[in-house]
Amino acid sequence: MCGSGVVIVRMGGEIGIKSRPVRSIYERMLAKIIRSSLERDGIKFSKILRAAGRIYVHTDEAEKVSKKVAHIFGVSSASAGVSTSSELEEIIKKGTELAVTHFRPGSFSVRCRRSGKHNYTSVEVASLLGKAILEAKKDLRVDLDSPDQTLYVEIREDMAYIYLDSIKGPDGFPVGTQDPLLGVIDETKESLLASWCMLKRGVSLRAVTYEIGGEVPKGAVNNLKVLLEWMPNASLETIVAPLPADCEEFLTNYELVAAIQIARREGIAGVVSGLRPRSVKEILPLSRLEVQVFFPLMVLEDGTLDGWSKYIGVGEYRPDERVFGTICLSGQSRLEDFYSRCEYKKLKLSPGGSHF
Repeated sequence: MCGSGVVIVRMGGEIGIKSRPVRSIYERMLAKIIRSSLERDGIKFSKILRAAGRIYVHTDEAEKVSKKVAHIFGVSSASAGVSTSSELEEIIKKGTELAVTHFRPGSFSVRCRRSGKHNYTSVEVASLLGKAILEAKKDLRVDLDSPDQTLYVEIREDMAYIYLDSIKGPDGFPVGTQDPLLGVIDETKESLLASWCMLKRGVSLRAVTYEIGGEVPKGAVNNLKVLLEWMPNASLETIVAPLPADCEEFLTNYELVAAIQIARREGIAGVVSGLRPRSVKEILPLSRLEVQVFFPLMVLEDGTLDGWSKYIGVGEYRPDERVFGTICLSGQSRLEDFYSRCEYKKLKLSPGGSHF
């Protein structure tokens, strides 16, 4: 990447609709998370600047930074590019250098967006830059309708940012903007998606999983590892609790009720479950509990879950019929007594660590 490297970080669209004071808090928190994440991984940068709806990370490792920040909740997308002044000559110079270095033979277009006062229009920038690229690289042709590649120019006041493409982020809110919850993680893909969904809403998540016969099921371990990859501080506080004997229906009864008892004991206000109740009537008994229970997948279509599943890297989503089972609190008193006496392990999972 030629020129002064920069990563343009676009904030999640939902952040933009918040009131100005709340939006400012979220933006500062997101910038702090990005800074901490880069420092923790030893990725060098010179400065991080905030603007309306944008965070700019100035770095010589723009490609690496863009991939890293696109994995952070609150980020809509990230683009590795170069920065320069908003002087037209500088924009044409840097844009041409970028195109000559990265464009392959074929068609191209130039797209320009601009805010602030300048002595040129966005159309003029795109036209003049396109002409300069054609003169510098003879194996290119202009196609504004269906180009093989596009050069983007974003001009803001006295600065210009030029880039080629974007990496999609998870959107949502920065983790930590909402109250902590306890996410139930078992071997079902639904449990992973439910907790990931609440992370996307800004929840500070702790996980609870279960030992069966003294071992955590392999599927649950794999789900915890995937969830860990999305934690902004690269650690996941996890409770590992034993399930009592004779728990054939643990997924629909024991597992959820056990998590409620553990949340109560740990002082956590709510539990996140991957169960998918078929009606509101099924979950009405839970409204009487001291601990709130969230079913984020309840109203989502399989197509949405399939998209999320592929996005986070766990492949195609196929519903697990066990998550549609009837919710029953019949084991509550037994489990309340069991978990008031038993000891469970508390772990802090980290990348590369061996905990199970």
